[in-house]
Amino acid sequence: MSGTTDERLLTGMSQVAWELGVAEEDLSRAWAGQSSALDLVWRCLDRAGERWLLVVDAVDDLSVVASEHGLPGDGTGWIRPSRSGLTVVTSRVGNPLLWGTEAVCRAVDMLSAEDGAKVLTDLAGDAGPTEDARALATRLGGLPLGLHLAGSYLAKTRRSLGLARGLVDLRPVGDFAGYKAELDRLGAPLLDVGDSLRSPMNEQRLRRLVSHTWEISLDLLSRQGLPEARLLLRVLSCFAPTPFPTALLAYGLVTLEGGFPDGFEEGEATVDALVDVGLLNLVDVDVSIGGSSTANAANLCLTAHPLVLETNAAHVRDGDETAEVWQASARLARWMGGGTDTPDQWRRRQVLVPHVLAALRSAPANDVESLAWFVEAGWVSYGYCLASNHRDQAHELLRLMMERAAVLPQSRPVVGAIRGQYYEAIGDVDEARRLFEESRAERGPHDLETLQFQFRWARALQSTGRLSAAEEQLRVVLDGLRSNGSVHNSLLAHSVLVLVLAEQGKDQRATAEAQVLMSAVETEPSELDISLLHHVGHALTQARQTEQAKSMYSALLSRLDESDAQLSPLYYDISRLLLGLLLHGESERSAIALISRLLGLYMPAGSDSPVDPASLADLIQTRLDLQLELAEASRAEDELRRLLRDQLSVSGSIDLLIVELHIALARLFIAQEDFAQAKEQLELAENAANAADSGTVPLWTVPLWNARCLCAQGRCTEALGCYERAVALLSDDPAGTACIMEEAADCLTMASGGNTHIGQRESGGGAVN
Repeated sequence: MSGTTDERLLTGMSQVAWELGVAEEDLSRAWAGQSSALDLVWRCLDRAGERWLLVVDAVDDLSVVASEHGLPGDGTGWIRPSRSGLTVVTSRVGNPLLWGTEAVCRAVDMLSAEDGAKVLTDLAGDAGPTEDARALATRLGGLPLGLHLAGSYLAKTRRSLGLARGLVDLRPVGDFAGYKAELDRLGAPLLDVGDSLRSPMNEQRLRRLVSHTWEISLDLLSRQGLPEARLLLRVLSCFAPTPFPTALLAYGLVTLEGGFPDGFEEGEATVDALVDVGLLNLVDVDVSIGGSSTANAANLCLTAHPLVLETNAAHVRDGDETAEVWQASARLARWMGGGTDTPDQWRRRQVLVPHVLAALRSAPANDVESLAWFVEAGWVSYGYCLASNHRDQAHELLRLMMERAAVLPQSRPVVGAIRGQYYEAIGDVDEARRLFEESRAERGPHDLETLQFQFRWARALQSTGRLSAAEEQLRVVLDGLRSNGSVHNSLLAHSVLVLVLAEQGKDQRATAEAQVLMSAVETEPSELDISLLHHVGHALTQARQTEQAKSMYSALLSRLDESDAQLSPLYYDISRLLLGLLLHGESERSAIALISRLLGLYMPAGSDSPVDPASLADLIQTRLDLQLELAEASRAEDELRRLLRDQLSVSGSIDLLIVELHIALARLFIAQEDFAQAKEQLELAENAANAADSGTVPLWTVPLWNARCLCAQGRCTEALGCYERAVALLSDDPAGTACIMEEAADCLTMASGGNTHIGQRESGGGAVN
């Protein structure tokens, strides 16, 4: 029976009573209010002569099933426990507290990519390879309704291409990949094309439409006195489908005129209600690694299914509430500022960056004041991304800010700063110079903003190879900044000057300037931010001040450790710079200790690892090289087996690392001339490589190491077949093919009685040198 309204439920329950043999007179009396209809039906159900199953569908308004003065789960309403049968209720309300202690609440969760692909294939048939079905299921977030609509549409188009066209600007598609591409282009409205066009637009059909099913829940909350629920979801849809800090809502929406009242009491009730109906979830974002500090932990966050946000965003675009929603969102953006210089703020900042990016992409250009707040938030986030070495996000932020700031008044300081940074980044020397000259004419040559524009111009000159001109401008900038007492900016300019001198091959001048720079830094190192010291360390490295650079990088890592900032790209980048210096300086044991530290931080690696698998594989093989040099084979084997065991235990484990760890063990056994174990590890590596997703593992590495293993045993004739297989698998890389063929020629020489042995040319990690 339907539980959507009182009338439908009462009709269904009277039918139950009639089926159970209640006399019409008793039914009439109960339904006329002369006796309890609730008790009548449940007496009959409890006394039924056979087992029964009662399904009450779509109970979204819990007052429908509660008694007049009771609660839904208190055992006095229409939903009660019974030993005679089972009652199943479907509802959008998932809060167990509201259903009582006798009820068992089971969430209908999202499907995995694998199961989602099966649903799509069941509906659409052979509409593409399984990996395409998995990709589409992932894009749909595993939402059963979305999977059903997408699969239904594809089934239609396979029977008659274009059958459902006309509702949206849809290109005809008949496979999973094409549908995903159109979904990326058109968004969630595409999904509703999968519903039957013949059925009437009633509530039952609305529940089957992605664009309307969640509006039913919002309508219900509005009737219950929470109209803010719709506004809150609309506001969240302006941002990214990633965890959104609740603290921003408390600070940003409390002052909304006509929105949430002062005190945010209704706002809190709204969040609770949206969680109850499954439109929002509350999550704790774990942003710590290793240490016990809680200073970096993000506040409680809200999440929503991506399609929920996507459909709400479509309503914002097409509705009358666009201006109100974006103004509310801009109020939130005002609280996205704050310091980014200290690593203890970086974790919170990383939670916000996706939201700033999303808002910058979508904010309407006709509300200049609101757009300005998003650009300001973008500038703050850009500073964080530069400081923490999130380069890809920094580039995207800068591009978007430059694009969106075009409609803002040029008098806003942030607009000039963005333009200067952008021209520096793309190496547009002429525009960078023009900004400097405009500022010099307006503010004078010694103004701090003018000097910053001149610095950007010098950097653009440097990036385009005009090093002599860059040096000339940097010296002028440095003199001006020193006279202004701008310590941070002068040290940054000085670092770049050292780099420019080193790039020109002016080694003595670079060394002299590096020493002066280091003296300035050593006066108050604790007062300088990490981003600046990173620049200083790079300058010292390029000026061949190796010991000072090592000390600088070690100190930077210690400061990052203190703030639990090991997840930032900066931590890994500085570690690799320090590792390079240690390897160059033949500090093998220090290098091994550093690599072990990094592997301990980032392995076992999952899909959310801050370090890519190829870099981790390189670390594994580099450490093995060092351990073999130091004759630490036993320790190396223990560590490799532990890494392999841990990596295999991770759900969704990364295939490349498993293959590389087996190869590393094979290398170790080859070095020990334990060829039986080496062969076993190479067989395991080949099995893992063959089972991996297409393109995730370079398949040529295993036959290459099989060839090397055979050659090390003097079985060079057999090895040639493995070399040929490796060359065939690497046919699209002429340079790599040439290296393997050169190795094979050495092996052939050995087979012919020559003295060359392939083991003398071994390259670490299976890489072709």
